[in-house]
Amino acid sequence: MKKLVLLFFVVSSLLLSSCGTTKGYVGAKQEKAALATINQGNHKLTPKGWNSKEAALLIQVDSISVGNYFKGYPKHCDILPGTHTIEIRHFQQWNDNQDAAVVGGILGGAIGGAIAGSIAESNSPHKHYLVTFDAVAGQKYTIMAVTDAISKEVDIYVINDSNGERVESSYKLKEEKKE
Repeated sequence: MKKLVLLFFVVSSLLLSSCGTTKGYVGAKQEKAALATINQGNHKLTPKGWNSKEAALLIQVDSISVGNYFKGYPKHCDILPGTHTIEIRHFQQWNDNQDAAVVGGILGGAIGGAIAGSIAESNSPHKHYLVTFDAVAGQKYTIMAVTDAISKEVDIYVINDSNGERVESSYKLKEEKKE
């Protein structure tokens, strides 16, 4: 019984602190013109007649966590100008594991949903990438993760929203921690 009460309080605190943050820097609030904005990129993939989507979900700006599976992922995040490394989760709808719906339906409620979400997260094949680029104050950028429908190769890049052009950037697969 004590474990169930503890689990309830943990889940409740997660739910109350939900939603990723849109502030990707440390310090006092800045004027909007002094900041750059990064946006989550979304892409619709239609291989062989079926529709699916993918997204570059915002996880971390340099060492500042802005989103995760339980808190949610912000659609955008404000950052200071300069060189930044952004961690993204490459969400691929066609690889998403649907076991969460079954477990959540069996257990029901917030606790069932949290357990189901945890199971789905651990079973869902996904990759995290580190994207590095230079941000300019007053500019908006979108980080894209686009999978080729035939080769399944992923291209990750940054777009300047004001002109639609690619920004010089680099990316690498984030190494998973082995425990």
